[in-house]
Amino acid sequence: MTTLENYPLGYSEGEAKRLMKQGAMLEDLTADLLSRAGLAPGMRVLDVGCGVGDVSLLAVRIVGKKGSVLGIDRSAASLEIARGRAEFCETANIWFAEADLNTFEPCGDFDAIIGRFVLLYVPERASMLRRLTQSLRRGGVMAMQEYDISSLAEAPESPLFARYRRWIVDGFTSAGAELDTGSKLYATFIQAGLPPPQMVSAQLVHSGHEPTGYEHATQVLRSLLPTLERSGVATATEIEIDTLAERLREDAVARHAVMFTPRLVGAWARAMQP
Repeated sequence: MTTLENYPLGYSEGEAKRLMKQGAMLEDLTADLLSRAGLAPGMRVLDVGCGVGDVSLLAVRIVGKKGSVLGIDRSAASLEIARGRAEFCETANIWFAEADLNTFEPCGDFDAIIGRFVLLYVPERASMLRRLTQSLRRGGVMAMQEYDISSLAEAPESPLFARYRRWIVDGFTSAGAELDTGSKLYATFIQAGLPPPQMVSAQLVHSGHEPTGYEHATQVLRSLLPTLERSGVATATEIEIDTLAERLREDAVARHAVMFTPRLVGAWARAMQP
């Protein structure tokens, strides 16, 4: 089980900044999922595993002043950042609370329960969703968005990118993460007692002429580095993290290659319990 102590990406200041940059990169894709799922003004929303608050802040803009959002996470450090961001945005109808998803039982009923990049770290995913569903009003929305990490790719692939991909995949695997949680959302929803979900997927594509993609890809590996070293996957010396982004980018430019980020899969369904 992934715990606060062995979470593979850690809770450093650098990781918090990476998450916020990632949130900006993925905002349109997550907003599309929430729109398809039926999030609307006036809804009461629970965001599970909210981290530094990206999805919560997106959701509160959708539900408006007559709605509300509660974000929960097990990391007090992440929640402190989320609260600061909400205060900066002068958002009054959003709250954050510390809680462990393995035991959390919401109080009251919600119109929607949402989450992004949460289930890959939860061994009993279906049981957790089943428990959370009890707090959805009849017809309420369950919407989850997860990566398929193994779909990370470059075309054409170079030996350098192949090593990078292996480090990413082996790092998350060694930490016990479920690599292709996105593709398993359909089965997870059904096992949780939810109706068969509707689903959508997308991938971002980066070229070497746009350094942002390779910089972010390298930052993921930087956050993962302590996990890689603990598990014996790779050492900092072997990875040469400080120059990796530029090496990946120059390599891509030289070969006119493009990088496909992991496939992002969203699923949503409406609870039908009485």
